[in-house]
Amino acid sequence: MNAKKICLAAILASVVLAGTFAAENVGGHKKSEISYYSAPVYKVMDSTKAYTVVYGKAGHKMGTVTIPKEWAKNKPDTVKKLLVRNCPPKITPYVTIVKKSGSFLKVMLTVPTNHNDRIWGIANENKVESTDGVESVELEL
Repeated sequence: MNAKKICLAAILASVVLAGTFAAENVGGHKKSEISYYSAPVYKVMDSTKAYTVVYGKAGHKMGTVTIPKEWAKNKPDTVKKLLVRNCPPKITPYVTIVKKSGSFLKVMLTVPTNHNDRIWGIANENKVESTDGVESVELEL
């Protein structure tokens, strides 16, 4: 009877200690350097040099961000900062800002690529923000 209690206590102790040692050996999870911030897109206003995107913010508010079209071009000396992707029919269009180590990396605009879609509009060239020298964009969520 005494031997059974000792064996049971030893097994129980080994199970408890095994969990403790296993947790210590894992070393925790490493955080990714990449982070994503997304918002629904209500309207994309097209102009010759930029897209003006009207997006949703918290509390049923809207914000706008102007994205240079120049960022979508492949250049040998710079990283492509704008990716325009086709949005599937039953998915709400959205914009995603990608950051690496807290610094702007790129923006992904996921919208219907057919410019006849109701999400697309034409911006007044005189009212579009200048994008000269712009290196990053932010979403105010």
